[in-house]
Amino acid sequence: MNIFRIPKWIRQLLILPLLLVLFGCTQKFNDVSATVQEAYGNYIDVEMTSEEINAVPYASAYLKLGNQKQVFVVLAFAERNPLNGKIQLKWVSADKAMIVTENGHIVKTIGLQNGDLAGVYGDVPDFSSDSASMSYTLSYDWVKQYRYGFPANVNRFYAGKETLTTPISNTMTDVYKEIVEFSSLSQSVENYYWVNEQGQVVKILQHLGPNMIPVELTILKGYSKS
Repeated sequence: MNIFRIPKWIRQLLILPLLLVLFGCTQKFNDVSATVQEAYGNYIDVEMTSEEINAVPYASAYLKLGNQKQVFVVLAFAERNPLNGKIQLKWVSADKAMIVTENGHIVKTIGLQNGDLAGVYGDVPDFSSDSASMSYTLSYDWVKQYRYGFPANVNRFYAGKETLTTPISNTMTDVYKEIVEFSSLSQSVENYYWVNEQGQVVKILQHLGPNMIPVELTILKGYSKS
């Protein structure tokens, strides 16, 4: 492929992972987000073509916060969680936001205007047809007003099949609904996860907490260890 035929903003985006390596995984987030901003600016409310997506040889996704415009995000880091050994994927946007996912769930956010999720802790079970209905517990921390250690009881249900369509694929998925109950707050939220036949979450619609906007993350090109 002749790179000079690729739109300028994509050519700049291709440089991003190399720059991130130079920064190192321990570099301050402000430096990383500044690099992303320089790479592809404020490319928001985006509807990319399959050619544009495939021209970026790195994991990518669409991100939408509530009713705000859709943005394009790239995978900046894939790091192992030292607490449980699972891989955390860190998706970065041009407006200095970061969404961290683990086992298909959003477990941390940085830079969201409506409030951030400081952390979700606990073991999230894998999605499997053998255990479509199940319950487990988590603990939530929120940045706003320094609210930490709120227990949550999660009930998962199978909600049926749905075809997930993106510019580069049509994927038959199993949809799971999770009701997250915060007994100490007397409130609950409903989240949804679209899972492909390999058991990978390819779309997330998750509330960060009670009375907080839903975050929608649709995977375009997924993370591969290779």
